[in-house]
Amino acid sequence: MGRQPQRGRVAVTKGIQIDWDRGHGVFTGPISAAGTALAATYTAHTAAMPPWWAVAAAAGGMLGSHLAGVRSGATRGALILRASAWAGVGTWCSWALAVGPWSAECLGALAIGAGTLSAAMSGVRAAQHAADAHQVVEQLAEERAHLARAHRALAEEWIGRIARVCGIEGVQIVGVEMWEHGNGFTLDGVLPPGGYTWRHLQTAQNGLAGDARLPNGCGVEITEGADRGSFLANVETANQLAGEPTMYPADYSPRSMNDGLQLGVHRDGSEVAPCVRQSSGVWTGRKGSGKSNLMNVSISGQCRMVDSLTWVIDLNGGSLALPWLRAWHKAGRPGRPPIDYVADTPEKALAMAEALLRIAKARKPGYADLQIEADDDKLPVSAAVPGIIVNADEIAELYSGKARKNPTLRKAGDALLQVVELARAVACNVIAAALRATQDVIEEPQLVVQAGLKICMKSDERELAYLMGWNEKITAEDMPEPGTGVIKVLDAPARPFQAYRITPTRIAEIVVATADLQPELDDLSRKAAGEAYATRWDNTGHLFDGTVIAAAPAPAAVDQDVRPARPGWTDPTAGWGKPAAAPAPPTPGPDPIADADAAVDRIRDSIDETTRRDPALEAQARAIFEAGGLEWTPPPNPLADDATGGKREDPRKAIVLDIVTKSGPNGIGPEAIRDAIARLHPHLDAPHAATLGRWLDADPRIHKPRYGRYAVRPTDGTQP
Repeated sequence: MGRQPQRGRVAVTKGIQIDWDRGHGVFTGPISAAGTALAATYTAHTAAMPPWWAVAAAAGGMLGSHLAGVRSGATRGALILRASAWAGVGTWCSWALAVGPWSAECLGALAIGAGTLSAAMSGVRAAQHAADAHQVVEQLAEERAHLARAHRALAEEWIGRIARVCGIEGVQIVGVEMWEHGNGFTLDGVLPPGGYTWRHLQTAQNGLAGDARLPNGCGVEITEGADRGSFLANVETANQLAGEPTMYPADYSPRSMNDGLQLGVHRDGSEVAPCVRQSSGVWTGRKGSGKSNLMNVSISGQCRMVDSLTWVIDLNGGSLALPWLRAWHKAGRPGRPPIDYVADTPEKALAMAEALLRIAKARKPGYADLQIEADDDKLPVSAAVPGIIVNADEIAELYSGKARKNPTLRKAGDALLQVVELARAVACNVIAAALRATQDVIEEPQLVVQAGLKICMKSDERELAYLMGWNEKITAEDMPEPGTGVIKVLDAPARPFQAYRITPTRIAEIVVATADLQPELDDLSRKAAGEAYATRWDNTGHLFDGTVIAAAPAPAAVDQDVRPARPGWTDPTAGWGKPAAAPAPPTPGPDPIADADAAVDRIRDSIDETTRRDPALEAQARAIFEAGGLEWTPPPNPLADDATGGKREDPRKAIVLDIVTKSGPNGIGPEAIRDAIARLHPHLDAPHAATLGRWLDADPRIHKPRYGRYAVRPTDGTQP
């Protein structure tokens, strides 16, 4: 005989599942009651018990059942049914004890009683369900009424607040949604007639927060609503962005490049997940703001993309890639590496940038049929044709004024800039991180202008304005702690957020979990990338285990596009980023050529400041050159008088105006103009910065949008 199943367990017998915790139903209950009554009566009849014994037992059962029903909150109908059932059982048992339980009359009566009990139980249960449903409806109605009263009071409060602070009467609040985590709410509002938009409220965000007496660190965030006459107001009542940051989600399931890149959470608890399929990014933040953590969070999301490859440029020893490659190496190098290509030297950065540019140019004609087949103007990314995201940390190493003087870094930066400008459709994108978005860090304004994804980690309002623009009503209070920042996607308003936190332990988990998700570069792109991609892991042992592989120093790259100042001249900054060589033995005696070069630089600066050739300066230059044993050839004078005695216009002015015009509304600085002239017109001498300033200050078409930058003055449509 088998062991009896325990309570709370499910027994399976010949395919039938028996739940021993389940109560009796309208069929099993009467059958069980009839069987129990028959068994008890048979036992009592065998023991010659008198009939009144059954009546006494039934009375006791009726009393106990009634008390239990009252205690459990049974309905009146259920209590009557219980009493009737016990009365019926007591009557039948007394009769059966008198005449015998196995008579045909007794068994027939017992069957009829069981059927009647089943029907009665069905009716009572239906009534009970209806009563329960009615009670639930009443409770929900009461809760809705209470919520509606609370929402109505909240809506009226904010209607009055908007009228006081913004001076806009007649605003309607048509919806109030409390946040799931309980730290605030969202108001759905409609503005009155009169040409109002959500921007009118956005300018008064801080005033609304102050009028509401919100806690420090909390704010009001106004965004666009369902139409241009509506708005959404996110009101934070508890500082969601302060305190311990949220760890990166432990969900490592596959994602696509077309999905959002999970970066953090907004004030209202919604996830920050911009799409990086088409938008390049510029992310800034001072030291300690959480920018490096954000870059690692970004790479975490990229590792989960089954149709994207992650490349890294970090000239600071490849530090951004180290935790990822070290974790992969420590795990036994499963699957494919989380980062497909790393450039940690200027030469590798140039090779990577040029390889990426070749890939972008090869994909346009090579995958045109694939785009046509997908009926899209963008390349459909997949594991077979993956996208490429270049994560460039500390981009000042490529785009600062100092870096732009290095021919290798200049060429690498120019190639990456072309990728930003040309490769959107073919899924080659760049995310650049820097300390600031100012010209001293990012000299190429096009990099910032073309960025559709801008993030500024904890900074002051001036740094925010450099990147986001001066119209975004964001303050430093919106970023209370490191790890918090502001994100702006395309033309949407900037919104505060808190980045996910990621640690080396979580990175190691992601590396192992996504090792089999990483795609391989397609054959077309691999052929276009050439040897640079095929040999990308040469001499990279230090990235995996810290082993430094000694290698012969590569010859310095020669930039054919940069014209030397004179034959034999080399760029003194060409060796930046390389180990310092042993100092050469000093050369005895003065160096007349070096002295002559320095003197000529000073004289040329003075000549640039004049509008006509100065004979005294030329005589001084001639004397210096002759003293050094060199021949003096006066430079051509673009300002020489023409045959009629008038003064010719310097042709370089038109070139300068063209460069300023193409720089866009954010403008361009004098040193950047000089670099552009040297690159685009190597046969011309770039004017001195002071000369450029004098020319542009005197031109009524030019203005300064910010300090040290020049741009074409905007017109209102009435001026030519």
